[in-house]
Amino acid sequence: MKPTESDPERGSRSVLLDRRFLTCRECGWVHYVMTAEEKAASDRLLERYQLSATERHLYESAFRQCLRCESPASAFAAAQEPDLARAAGHIVTPVFVEAEVGTH
Repeated sequence: MKPTESDPERGSRSVLLDRRFLTCRECGWVHYVMTAEEKAASDRLLERYQLSATERHLYESAFRQCLRCESPASAFAAAQEPDLARAAGHIVTPVFVEAEVGTH
């Protein structure tokens, strides 16, 4: 992730370079695929909360579904140029999926 200059009117922004992007086939929301290192860093932040098994399941499921419509990430498709153009300037949420997701 390469940070960009902060614009006080728009808040802070980041630009994702050299990433794999997926599109939810149900609602068209664009997601980026997290690296294992990013997922591990996110997991480490939650260690201090000692989540129960149910809470841990909910946390993990958030990375395996569309945060807009809750469709499973296993059904996502590789994002195409029109998807990326539509997502420009909007929040692109992370997913943590197997390598083959989005290749069908």
